[in-house]
Amino acid sequence: MRPFRIITAIVVTAAIGTPALLAAPAWAASPTPPVVVHASPHPVVAGQTVTLSGSVGPEAAGSDCSDIILYSEGFAPTNRVGDMTAVYATAKPSGAFSATTTIPRAKLAGSYKIYLRCGGATLGGGTVTVQARPTTPPASIRVSPNSVAAGGTVTLSGSVGPNAAGSECATGVRLLSRAFDSNQEFADVPALGVAVRPDGTFTTTTVIPRSRAAGTYPITGRCGGGNFGGTTLHVRAAPTTPTTTPGPMAPPVTQPQPPAPTVAGQATQPTSQLAGRWIIPGLVALASGTLAALAVWLLYRRRHPAHPSDHGRSHLVR
Repeated sequence: MRPFRIITAIVVTAAIGTPALLAAPAWAASPTPPVVVHASPHPVVAGQTVTLSGSVGPEAAGSDCSDIILYSEGFAPTNRVGDMTAVYATAKPSGAFSATTTIPRAKLAGSYKIYLRCGGATLGGGTVTVQARPTTPPASIRVSPNSVAAGGTVTLSGSVGPNAAGSECATGVRLLSRAFDSNQEFADVPALGVAVRPDGTFTTTTVIPRSRAAGTYPITGRCGGGNFGGTTLHVRAAPTTPTTTPGPMAPPVTQPQPPAPTVAGQATQPTSQLAGRWIIPGLVALASGTLAALAVWLLYRRRHPAHPSDHGRSHLVR
């Protein structure tokens, strides 16, 4: 296979060096339909991997098209064929083929032609559309809000920086702080695992434990064996549960009681008390005095009966 690739590369180089061949691809004169090369994803961001696939058919796969060369100006300069970069694929017995390559991070945005060559001829191709890689902001970590009561939620965001976006940091980072509550730890410090977007940025949220003591806690990021960024979070003491003081109770409503019925011939309670203490003893004393005076008068009359005196009679005669 290696000698075939060398020979094919020489032939392709000669073909690419001839403007007429590039202007009129070989598949234009071929009686069979051209082979279509599909690129996925489409479009692809510069710096990402793209998959190239298609089929040359079972008949061609059984002949010289078992080895396939795909070349384009949009590919990375790993294997060059003339002024273009080649990607090699092997056709299955069914004629299907597939290959992957990485678009250079510095590749400018645009559409790039893909050419498929096998059996000494260019049989088809396709197009790969490249999007410029978003500019990665400088490495940073932000927390919002930067002051929160224990038990509250904060949002952590930032960027791994342009120098780390294509390294191990592109898969994920860890955010470290003793303010966090996490099942993961790094160097005995709670750690949060965060996914990184293709542009190197990240965002996540977490809840600060209610038991976390008030204070200022540093937050740092780590990926690819080193630290990046840094900020601080001020944690306030968790609010105490409010206690409700019951309002004053309204006085009980008492129904007015009807006055006790007065029985004729019976004194009310105050009159009875007055009669028992003053009236009755007075009457008893008065009656006793009257009886005593009457007894004295009767005794006197008994001893001195009532009859006219002589002295009185003689006086009347005169």
